Amino acid sequence: MPIEIGLEMYAEKPIILPFFTGHVSRGLLLHILRRVNPSLPSSLHEADRPKPYAVTPLKFKAREKTEKGYLLDPGFPCRVVFKFLRNEIAKSLLEYFYSNSNVLIYDVVFHVASLNVKNESYEDLWNSAKKPTGAFRLIFLTPTYLATMGTDFHYLFPDHVRIFSNLMRLWNLFSDNKKFNMNDVPEYKEWLLKNMGVSRHKLATRMAYMRERKANGFVGWAEYEMKALDKWSQVTLVFARFAEYSNIGGNRTGGFGVTLFVSKDKPAVK
Repeated sequence: MPIEIGLEMYAEKPIILPFFTGHVSRGLLLHILRRVNPSLPSSLHEADRPKPYAVTPLKFKAREKTEKGYLLDPGFPCRVVFKFLRNEIAKSLLEYFYSNSNVLIYDVVFHVASLNVKNESYEDLWNSAKKPTGAFRLIFLTPTYLATMGTDFHYLFPDHVRIFSNLMRLWNLFSDNKKFNMNDVPEYKEWLLKNMGVSRHKLATRMAYMRERKANGFVGWAEYEMKALDKWSQVTLVFARFAEYSNIGGNRTGGFGVTLFVSKDKPAVK
């Protein structure tokens, strides 16, 4: 069951946070999980296997911009969202807050003022796409990039074949609603190539700095149109909503690829 857990927190004092905080959110999540189960964080990072969680960067009000980042204003809330593709991991996070109301970011205590849980079953997500529509928009809220095999350069365009075939892989790995098998992947890729495309977009690239590392990604929005109204168009709409829980592209666990789905309610071309 995909689950989102959002925290609203208040810092005890000002703190300088980096310009991009996705890796800080990931560190916070893993620290909390380690407090509940010391072996859990390492089990979430099996080599060459997609991770069953994603995060958003910290969202906060800054007093000022410095050379090292933004100075957080403790008088305003700091928010973060943790996303899980398996509900047992979310249960471990919630277990921490049964007996704790504070978290630590660097050396500053943050008091958790509220905790919000949003969840949908995989079956609910599947049924949400029953209404046929031939167009939708994905809004890329944080830098997003698509990995490319054989090169260190990232693909900086929201190509529908790359995005949705990868979302199918994530769905197959973590969903308890098994609708596909590996034989479906080539058929789906061929459908995406022939029956779907980007009709409009407004995108820009943005560099994200993470300690000594940096990565470029695209932000903005893209509209997609589908000319076929069949089982694969429904599957694509399911995956577009699923992306809100999984994030898209590389470094999903570090706050990249945070995405919002918007239906355009345009009839598909039969």
